[in-house]
Amino acid sequence: MVLQLRQPITTIDEFIVYALHPENSERNFEFVDGETIEKMPGTTENSTLAFYLGFIVQSHCEKNNIPCYISGEAGAYRIGQNALAPDFAYKTTPATTEYPDPIAPLWVMEVISPNDKPTAIRKKRQRYLEAGILLWELYPDERVVDVYAPGQPLTTYGLGAAIPVSVVQDLIVEVAKLFR
Repeated sequence: MVLQLRQPITTIDEFIVYALHPENSERNFEFVDGETIEKMPGTTENSTLAFYLGFIVQSHCEKNNIPCYISGEAGAYRIGQNALAPDFAYKTTPATTEYPDPIAPLWVMEVISPNDKPTAIRKKRQRYLEAGILLWELYPDERVVDVYAPGQPLTTYGLGAAIPVSVVQDLIVEVAKLFR
């Protein structure tokens, strides 16, 4: 008997074919810098934090008649030669059925857990910043949000702060509302 080994996945196109195999339909992957990473389910607390942000943004956009399409950790976007699935993503163009969505979001948030590897966090951060995407890294244990705005220095916001969101007209998010 000959053991058949799968060839390594080295390109975004190979990754997409692999991720779309029927046996992977219940799995969630990212492809970062040539590496396929399976995203494991997170905690309900982390999911709730992203949901709260989505609710705040959706409510603001509806009230102000602003185009608003939001996705969560199961939605992947093609960003350069990577496929990233942020915990929260906002864009003004409709979501698609294409995998990964070819239109990158304008703003993403990653909820950082103690199990996240610093190297993986940095790699994803770099891809978002290179694409000009507003990035929030939310740290639940410290109850802070690090904001990486294109062309701006890192700014950290704590519980008493309000964060202006440059990509959504007149939106300011109170950090405390994310940590109800």
